[in-house]
Amino acid sequence: MNTNAVGINDERRRGEAGFSLVSVLVAIVLLSIGVLSVSNVLTQSLAMQTVGSQRNQAIYIAQTMMEEIRGMDPLTIAAVPEQRVDESGQPDASGVYTREVVLFDPGRNLVGVTVIVTAPRTNPIRLTTWVYDGAF
Repeated sequence: MNTNAVGINDERRRGEAGFSLVSVLVAIVLLSIGVLSVSNVLTQSLAMQTVGSQRNQAIYIAQTMMEEIRGMDPLTIAAVPEQRVDESGQPDASGVYTREVVLFDPGRNLVGVTVIVTAPRTNPIRLTTWVYDGAF
C-alpha cells in the first residue's frame, strides 16, 4: 500500500516539476524589457548631464566676457562678431562654443551690451548690461 501511494505521488510530481519552456521564454522577455528600460533611462540621464555641464560652461564663458567688458573704458567697447571659443573662452577654431558681443543703443548716454554664447544642443545664453558712456 505504501508503494502504490509513493508511485502516485511521483507521477504527480513529474507533471508539476520544473518550468515549462513557455514560462521560461515569458520570463526572459519580461526581464529583457526591464533591462532595456533601465539602460535607456541611464543613457538619457548621461546625455542630460552632459547638456547641463555644457550649459554651465557657456554661462561661465558669458560671465567672464561680460566682466571683461565692464572693466573696459566705455568709449572703447566694440562689437565682436561670432567666433568659436574653447571651454575657457579663448578663441579656438575647433572650439565647440560660439561667442558674440552685440552693441545697441537703448537711450541717451547708454550703450547696451549683450554677450551671446551658444553651446551644443542648448539654447543660447544671453547676458545684457548697460554701460554709461560719459558723453553729454
